[in-house]
Amino acid sequence: MAFECEPCRESGFLRSARRTALGVTRSLLAFLVALVVGSAVLARDAETNSTPSRLKAGLVQMALGPTIQDNRDRIVSGISKAAVLGVRVAVFPEGALRGNNGDDPALVEEAVAAIRQAARAANLYVVFGGATASPGDRRARNWMRVAGPDGGEVFRYDKIYDQHNARMPGVFHIDGIPCSAMICADRWLRGVEEVPIQQGARISFELSCNFASEWVAPFEWYWYVPCALRNNVWVLFANTGNRAAGVPDDAAAPRELRHGHSAIIAPDGRIVAAARDDVETIVVADLVVGEATRAEALARATHPVLRPFWEAGVKLQRGEAVEAPALLALQSAETDITVAVAQVTNDLMAMEAMIGQAHAKHADLIVFPARAIAATALERLQAAARVNRITVVVGMEHPGAGGLRNAAFVLGPDGGVLTRYDQLSAASPFQAGTDPAAMWFRVKGVPAVVTIGRDALWTELAELAAVAGAQIHVHLEHDSASGPEADLRRLQVWANFASFQTFSVAANVVGSAIWDDLRDLEERRAEVRGLPRPNTGAVEVYSPFSANLVARTGTGPQLLTATRRVGRANLYHPRRTSGLNPQMDAWYRLGAAILHPK
Repeated sequence: MAFECEPCRESGFLRSARRTALGVTRSLLAFLVALVVGSAVLARDAETNSTPSRLKAGLVQMALGPTIQDNRDRIVSGISKAAVLGVRVAVFPEGALRGNNGDDPALVEEAVAAIRQAARAANLYVVFGGATASPGDRRARNWMRVAGPDGGEVFRYDKIYDQHNARMPGVFHIDGIPCSAMICADRWLRGVEEVPIQQGARISFELSCNFASEWVAPFEWYWYVPCALRNNVWVLFANTGNRAAGVPDDAAAPRELRHGHSAIIAPDGRIVAAARDDVETIVVADLVVGEATRAEALARATHPVLRPFWEAGVKLQRGEAVEAPALLALQSAETDITVAVAQVTNDLMAMEAMIGQAHAKHADLIVFPARAIAATALERLQAAARVNRITVVVGMEHPGAGGLRNAAFVLGPDGGVLTRYDQLSAASPFQAGTDPAAMWFRVKGVPAVVTIGRDALWTELAELAAVAGAQIHVHLEHDSASGPEADLRRLQVWANFASFQTFSVAANVVGSAIWDDLRDLEERRAEVRGLPRPNTGAVEVYSPFSANLVARTGTGPQLLTATRRVGRANLYHPRRTSGLNPQMDAWYRLGAAILHPK
């Protein structure tokens, strides 16, 4: 029990002295508060301006419980375990904080407060996802937050796939290191994934809760390795797991089986650390921050053709307006297209024979690798195209204004040159092309584009071509590297460029391949809704969330063919672009106009 004394009588002098002392005390207290706050600000600024050379990260591949409280406790426990391993940032999957009582806002905020308190107690950053429902929502909406070592909130954003008009996420900092983040399917929205990298992010986090079917073993980390390569940043993929391998935690919901495989991927595409299965674990690695040069991202953004596109993307992400023309998407009659890839180079007679064999197989189009033959062979190849009434795409070196070009010649069924495309992404000894409109041609009236080499990594070319109406994508390579690692890397890169609802061919000196993504919408819908898979024709690798690998070659001269029914139009836009991310509609229209055939 507290006691208080009665006020005593004071003389005027004593009252004045007391007021003076009180004023001095208040002034001293104000000075001390200012000193403490100032020191904190200086410390924060020093932390922001002094980027560490390494950052230790831990991906907590967590299985999900049934309630908010269960998952709160699992996250707090994961923070403690990560702290013991000495990590500076602990990363949890999409929807890690969710549950059947997630429609109680007070309960969710209490759980978030507990996680922030745990971050403060462990003195580390916590990146975590959550999913909550509001009255009237058909399903829970996903969001993510980043808690700092002081327990404060560093960053938050709402999943654009769930809330199409939500604010676009930008850059945040971890110990002064610029970072960006996305939630699962938002990886397919280039403005979410890559605009923050153009703004300086050197670490890209993805929080996912993937279906088991999203792990396609022959392709492995087929979204994340190319993302690291085309941006030269660290990619951290945190996915949900299961308590027991191959067994869903909820026996009554087998589709809740998750695939795990969380991974930390270096800017050169190396898998630095990864979970090789689907069970709960923590994946830990030291990130060498200086390796994230963003060189490839900057090369794309500063290319004279693509610079206006990326500048517009940054403006739109900031909420500014951008002028863009109306979209004029190309269309054609529905028809069957048979494509052939001929894996032969530096042998004109063999190439002529391959053209004849493709004609015998009723192919409409035959594709040879990049730099397949010298330009002196052009006239004979034109004659072969004319005799066999087939479209031929062949790679040749071509001397042009300013230097040597890595070119693709497209020869029509009448033997005429339909177009000559110079590789936009070319580097020494080749000069980079500057005319994207030259990539366009038609096969039986169907809009098609051709790309070369590193263009496959510059997937904005493939995406914007699809927005403009391309339904056939032909890609030429001259990469002789072989072996399991090289073969896998090519499949990962090619799976990306082919995943824009096109019928695609990748012609190389080894491991050429044909890809099909024409029924992408049906395949995704079947997986999400638990429906039977659509009949997409025979394939070597079925991948419902990327292009299917129809067939591929080994080494040596080979001819490969495949046939698909191509519709009247590419439906990729706006269903997979501004239909999901309306804030960036002008971006897609501007980009399509930049590439559009004039």
